[in-house]
Amino acid sequence: MNRIAAVSLAVLAGLSFTGNAYAQSTNEGEWYVGPRLGPLGTDSDRVAIDNNQLRTFKGGFDSAFYGIEAGFQFTPEWGYRMYYDYLRGDLENADTADGRVFGVDLMYNFTESVYGTIGLNNTELGDVSNRFVRVGAGYREQLSNNWDLFVEGGVQQSDGDLTEFLLMTGLRYYFGRSAPAPAPAPAPATAAPVDSDGDGVMDADDLCPNTDPMYRVDTTGCVMYRNETITHELMINFAFDSAKIPANEVGELRETADFMKEYPQLDIRVEGHTDSIGTVEYNQGLSERRAKSVGDSLISDYGIEQERVSTVGYSENRPLVPNDSKENRAKNRRIEAKMSVTKEIPVKKDN
Repeated sequence: MNRIAAVSLAVLAGLSFTGNAYAQSTNEGEWYVGPRLGPLGTDSDRVAIDNNQLRTFKGGFDSAFYGIEAGFQFTPEWGYRMYYDYLRGDLENADTADGRVFGVDLMYNFTESVYGTIGLNNTELGDVSNRFVRVGAGYREQLSNNWDLFVEGGVQQSDGDLTEFLLMTGLRYYFGRSAPAPAPAPAPATAAPVDSDGDGVMDADDLCPNTDPMYRVDTTGCVMYRNETITHELMINFAFDSAKIPANEVGELRETADFMKEYPQLDIRVEGHTDSIGTVEYNQGLSERRAKSVGDSLISDYGIEQERVSTVGYSENRPLVPNDSKENRAKNRRIEAKMSVTKEIPVKKDN
């Protein structure tokens, strides 16, 4: 019994010394059960009763065992197990001896994988029973959520001064072990805000990409516009008593045609006028011919649709200036047309 006490005290001292080595366990509060097997090295002084005679064992790891164990982890570091093993040993006379082992171990986790044990058992082999203190150390590896594989070595000391060694391996099935929580998905990388067209609105909010940098934009990145009325005026002066378009006025007529092509929604009304020389009736016809010559030129010479062109004559009734001099009468021999259109103009940035 003194040797048993010494071994027990040594193991307990070692466990106490490493008491802070392992502070976490994934198995706390869990039950397990599983098979185990391995060789046993019997003490050279161990004997068995065979046919009413005492027999000795071959020595070394001359016995084997298999059995089952069940345990419970009651704190992060501490747990216990109970086990039952069937033994068979080889005797020196080539016979075998059978036996059984029943025991209880206190277990301590040094790390998540490495543990130590100390416990008591009753070993019966070849009809001879002994009580042992057993100490050991083991390593376990988790195979799946519920299954662990372990290997373990130990030494046991009996109250009759028998010292024996054992090795074993086995499996443990844990009841109620919760599946490990999945690793959180990595947070998506947050890209730095980008303003590709440099208009001051980030691409994520920009409804109008690639805007011209010379224009102002609104909060959605689209060019800002303002309404602007564009007016085009045509005035052509004629020679006395003539409805022929003077050659020097052709450029004005071409500009008018280009304006109408740019804004196809516009129509033109050409108004003809005369000076005060001649009768009102004659001048009425002359003013109409002047307006018509301009209208016909827009249609035939510049391709303006006929339905967009109308003409009217006002004789001498709408003078631009009084007909009291040669110069003023020349100004009144004319046609006039005026067109206006309102359009959206992009707003330029302030310089």
